Amino acid sequence: MLKINKGIIRLYAPYIIILSVYISFVIIAFIKESPSNLLNGFLNIVTSRSVLVTDYVAVGGLGATLLNSAIVGSITVFTLIFLKIKPNGANIMAIWMTTGFAFFGKNIFNMIPLTFGVWLFSKYNKEPFTNYSLAAMLVATLSPAVSEISFFGVFNRPVGIILGILFGIFIGFIFPALSAGSVRVHGGYNLYNMGFAGGLICMVAVSIFISLEIDIGTVSILSEGNNIFFAVLLYVISAVLFLWGILLDGTADIKKNIKECRLIFKNSGRLVSDFYYENGNSIYINMAMLCAFATTLVLAIGAELNGPTIAGIFTITAFGSFGKHLKNVIPICIGAVVSAYFNKVDPTAPSNIISILFSTGLAPIAGQYGWIWGITAGFLHVNIVIHTSYLGGGMNLYNNGFAAGFVAMFMLPLITTFTRNKNNEY
Repeated sequence: MLKINKGIIRLYAPYIIILSVYISFVIIAFIKESPSNLLNGFLNIVTSRSVLVTDYVAVGGLGATLLNSAIVGSITVFTLIFLKIKPNGANIMAIWMTTGFAFFGKNIFNMIPLTFGVWLFSKYNKEPFTNYSLAAMLVATLSPAVSEISFFGVFNRPVGIILGILFGIFIGFIFPALSAGSVRVHGGYNLYNMGFAGGLICMVAVSIFISLEIDIGTVSILSEGNNIFFAVLLYVISAVLFLWGILLDGTADIKKNIKECRLIFKNSGRLVSDFYYENGNSIYINMAMLCAFATTLVLAIGAELNGPTIAGIFTITAFGSFGKHLKNVIPICIGAVVSAYFNKVDPTAPSNIISILFSTGLAPIAGQYGWIWGITAGFLHVNIVIHTSYLGGGMNLYNNGFAAGFVAMFMLPLITTFTRNKNNEY
């Protein structure tokens, strides 16, 4: 029995690791806030509109946000375990991404109708729900759409909630078909493919709302003054991830894990790049470096660590298992930072910082074609993403994925025309 348990623990280690993060979140939440404050803050989060940009730290408080992240993430992990879905790079990425966006737009109320819609789609196609587990997790890009209809105030509260749930089920139902088709549009060079699909859905939905004279607008609700707390939290997570990557396979395999991490750097990151399948537990070394890098970047620019930037940092960390590494992320960030200092908005403004962090969805361009094209992609992304949030009415959490799709569509024909190596290598 002991051997079986050890085997199970080893098999599901990535899930156990993230669950330990959630346990720490809950402990910190109850240390920082009284139970009554946590409950009130959590209810504020659940009933918020959640459109871009809604920082749950500002809406419900730091403790309630950590609790929301732990609850949302734990439900996701236990669902995967219940379905007996073994860890791979994609679902490790989706779990960590879910963890981040529970600071910024995703909560227990607005996620369930979307997931149920994906489940209905699997039944409609007469396929196992496990085939759509990734779509079920990343359909959260549309979470604000559920909350917006439920709590915007166009309808009275009970009617609004019912309509919001039904709308969430509908868009969850059509989401897998659109996300499967959209990857062909950008050729796998936009890691945030689900965000591109979500953007298309929101663009159509917003156009209908406008025709019905329902004005859905973005908001700007942001927290300040938590840099020290979040910096310590993120650097501790980075350190723990690094130690997991070094030691998870035992001290005898330390050199092997470091070697495997180096091999990750040779991968372009183009979809589908499953680093966990190819390189094992060395992904945690990669994730640790990305988390520390992203945190340091925000602090070096002089910006705030808040809900949206935490989501961005966790997203970069998440894709350390599925397409990102320092070699293909840094060129994108250089271009994005340069663009932020050239545009009319203050470089430390939330719109710029969020765009810089999420521009790394274009990392495969740098990984496949080199630094110059990567810097160009990052520069263009920050300029384009400013205009795409309007198209989705702030209801697409992965709006940067929507923008990145357009950047990839614009750049790829130019790259293939002007690059000398027709085999797409550098």
